[in-house]
Amino acid sequence: MAKKRKSVPIASIGDLIDLVNHNCELFDRRTRKLAKGNRNLKVLCFMAIGYAIYTGIQCRKQEEQIYQLSVKMNKLEQSEGE
Repeated sequence: MAKKRKSVPIASIGDLIDLVNHNCELFDRRTRKLAKGNRNLKVLCFMAIGYAIYTGIQCRKQEEQIYQLSVKMNKLEQSEGE
């Protein structure tokens, strides 16, 4: 449940300015927190993308090795048959 907010008595312009400054500081702290969370999320996304690229490269290397081994096997089988 949301807290009930109490009205703040404003007797002078100075009180109004203090209230506005307080609200701005509070808003600034909250936006900094959100920005920090977004930064961490961006880093995590970049790491995930980098890992996906790395695993793709490793998979292609393994496929190439398998292909080279199958070619060698075929050559050995043909040379034994002669």
